[in-house]
Amino acid sequence: MPTKKPILRGDIMAKAEIPRDVMTFWVRGGVLRPIDAPKTGTGFKLRFEWYEANIAAIMNQLRILGVSIKGMLSVCKVYRDAIAFFDGRGATRDEVHAMWTLDMIERNVIARRVKRWGYRDIVEAPGFDPETNPRIAAEAADNISMEDELWAEIVPWTAEIHGAQKVTVRVMELWEGMPREEFRRHLDPYVNITEQAEVSYAPDGVASPEELTFFWRVGETDDYRFRWGPDAGKLARADGAKSMIAIDVSAVLRSVWHTPEGGASA
Repeated sequence: MPTKKPILRGDIMAKAEIPRDVMTFWVRGGVLRPIDAPKTGTGFKLRFEWYEANIAAIMNQLRILGVSIKGMLSVCKVYRDAIAFFDGRGATRDEVHAMWTLDMIERNVIARRVKRWGYRDIVEAPGFDPETNPRIAAEAADNISMEDELWAEIVPWTAEIHGAQKVTVRVMELWEGMPREEFRRHLDPYVNITEQAEVSYAPDGVASPEELTFFWRVGETDDYRFRWGPDAGKLARADGAKSMIAIDVSAVLRSVWHTPEGGASA
């Protein structure tokens, strides 16, 4: 079952379905990172942050498909950088989702205002007839401030119906100081690797391409990049890739957190 508590090596092996020799190799090679062990004493057991089980499960799929350990490390770095970015700001996963909502609202409002400015140029042009184009005339005449327009869009998301992912005062304070480009760069990897799907969530059939995560090699290097959704192909081609690995990450992680307990605790 899902947990946010540290887990043991044997639990990762069971959840990610990896053999002991692979687990040992990955720990030594840095693919998986245990929590700092005691400097002295004997008999301690390696402990890992819970999300290391997610990393292990995804890396196991890449291992099966022939990705080198250097390639895995390049993917792991993206995941860990994303976790460090949000954890360093004290944001929970639910708060990150709420900030995701604020980001979409902000971008939509900016896009509308740019469009509105364009309409004003049209209205001021010679020969414009407001009776023939009432919608354009109304949009151009709207002088709502950006602050008021943003707040009107945000208010519905402060309602209790949105549960833990609602917009709160704390979320808005986090968002105020959030560097937007870094937020967007780390968002997908963070949401991806911190997923613990509900046991009741079990989609029928094979996931559509829009729901898959695509991994590809950057040129002739050992670095891999990945992207969730339909934009992956365009980015892969820009990197010179001619093929991609597609993984249903949600299905993999659902298996991690809803498999029977009982792995070795070593």
